[in-house]
Amino acid sequence: MFKKTKVRQIIELLQKNLSDREISGVLGVSRNSVARIRQASDEHRKEWDELLMMSDDELYHFFYPDKFKPKSSYAPVDYAYVHSELSKVGVTGVLLWEEYCEKCKNEGKKACSYPTFARGYKSYTVSRNYTSHVEHKPGVTLEVDWSGPTMNYIDPDKNTECTAYLFVATFPYSQYTYVEAAASMNQSDWLCCNIHMLEFFEGSPVKIICDNLKTGVITHPKHGEIVLNDAYLSFAEHYQVAIMPAEVKKPKQKASVEGSVGKIARKIIGMLRNETFRSLEALNRGIREVLNKLNSKEFQKRNGSRKIIFETEEKPMLRALPLMPFEICEWSYNHKVGPNSHIWFDKGQYSVPSDYLNRYVDVRYNNLMVYIYSSHKLIAEHKRLPAGIKNGKRTEASHLPYPLYVPETVESTTVKAEKIGSNTKTVVCRIYDNAKIKEQALMDVRTVLDIAGIYGEEMLEEACRMALKDFYTVTYNTLIPYIKEMSKSRKNEAQPGDIKKHGHGVVRGADYYRKDGAK
Repeated sequence: MFKKTKVRQIIELLQKNLSDREISGVLGVSRNSVARIRQASDEHRKEWDELLMMSDDELYHFFYPDKFKPKSSYAPVDYAYVHSELSKVGVTGVLLWEEYCEKCKNEGKKACSYPTFARGYKSYTVSRNYTSHVEHKPGVTLEVDWSGPTMNYIDPDKNTECTAYLFVATFPYSQYTYVEAAASMNQSDWLCCNIHMLEFFEGSPVKIICDNLKTGVITHPKHGEIVLNDAYLSFAEHYQVAIMPAEVKKPKQKASVEGSVGKIARKIIGMLRNETFRSLEALNRGIREVLNKLNSKEFQKRNGSRKIIFETEEKPMLRALPLMPFEICEWSYNHKVGPNSHIWFDKGQYSVPSDYLNRYVDVRYNNLMVYIYSSHKLIAEHKRLPAGIKNGKRTEASHLPYPLYVPETVESTTVKAEKIGSNTKTVVCRIYDNAKIKEQALMDVRTVLDIAGIYGEEMLEEACRMALKDFYTVTYNTLIPYIKEMSKSRKNEAQPGDIKKHGHGVVRGADYYRKDGAK
């Protein structure tokens, strides 16, 4: 687009009969622009002198009439009012736009669309270097981050000086702040600080805005899906809070915690600079005392203090915490379920339902429990094997595709004999009583009980009854003659006469032919 003064210069050079190429080179404008002015003057049959008599505004309007088309005639928006109303609880941009449309309707004026309304408000805040108050509502947003400045403490076990990293959390609405010193910035300490933070506030917000640290966020592309760390995602699901990482190189999206970091460096670190702390716990006690003073201090440009505003306006808006705090766990991935329906984890085996044989599962674990997942679904959980135990096994019988083999014991065989009958139990008990070591007689008892699997429990019970009349101690060899005699007697009872009565089998038996021979 030309500046207004360039139009006049082009006309002056056209008046001197310079070519479009020459004018373009002299003024640094495109030949199309020169040709457009030449063509427009020819179409309207305007002389160069007549055109040069016009003012710059008239020339620009003559050659570029499209730039002077009247704008939309919608009613103006009072963006100063919009900006002040958005700071109130429950007020949104859509609500204010609807109220604006209703006002225009009553006054018989044309209202702008919501996108135009939103763009206008954005331009208004940018031109005045304002920050929108939409997210600064009580109990909605909590900003968290690690502080750049660090502190020191003495490790009581090693008697060496260690670095402590400061975790900072701030509510933008009340500026109420929580600070905790941690031994490191790894995932476990990050989650511990987040849990202690919510316990300090005695409630959870709607969303937490964090930085793009690897202990919380895996990827945060400019365009695409944000991928959270599994442990941090589990933390968010437990407390029903949304995790919203700030965009990369966008510190204003967590401006409150960025500002609190500077205050913490000046106040807490400065006030405790001359003290020596003999443990991390002692350092956190010192931080809590200074932090309480900071939160209770009166605002200079606002009524009340951080603590008063938080207690009266923000804390009632927080969600109640779960009865059980979040259990910090770590993850281990891609464990194959073996043919015995177990996986190997940390030098031990843990059972998995047999439906998942030969599939890969993930493990979430802590010092006490092991949780096994398949496609983000919990399929098994076990108590973790004690540290130092190798090749241990945790098995749940329902997970196995076959009955779990349990070695027989003195107690189990005695119970099994009792179920068969009192005589069988007496035989088994006497075998154990006569053995110097009861476990040595286990094989003798098993051979006796195996008779029930071959001949039936009734025959074993009856054989034991008969044998006990003749012997005090009964063994397998003692019982077998009784069993064979009883088996032979039962076979004899089911002989020829029964066949004739039933009317089936051999029609002409030996008796038939014997009678014929007698004739």
